[in-house]
Amino acid sequence: MKATDTAAKDNRGQNRIEVSEVIHVIDRQTGNTIGQLVNISEEGLMLQGPEPVAENGIYQLSLEFEADSASAADGPLMIGVESLWCHSSSDQAQHWSGFYIIDISEHDLQRIRQLAR
Repeated sequence: MKATDTAAKDNRGQNRIEVSEVIHVIDRQTGNTIGQLVNISEEGLMLQGPEPVAENGIYQLSLEFEADSASAADGPLMIGVESLWCHSSSDQAQHWSGFYIIDISEHDLQRIRQLAR
């Protein structure tokens, strides 16, 4: 584990759940796909995408499951988030972004808890 990973983990209240399926992250304001979900917890998430995300921005996101996923039947997860950081790969081809969840329904919170099982 790198020092930055350790520092990030120390700032989290909960462990993140690594996702094994493709979950597209859509900016509901623009309709653009901004990346794919890497991990998630009840408090935050990380995504990987082709473009950087502005730090300290407020976003309304839709987390959309692939059609063949068991989770797809319940529809997308809808969350409000604040972007905390964004880091680029060395070739600037990919960007990892961290978010804090600021708005989520109880139903969607329960769905995040189910992802951990």
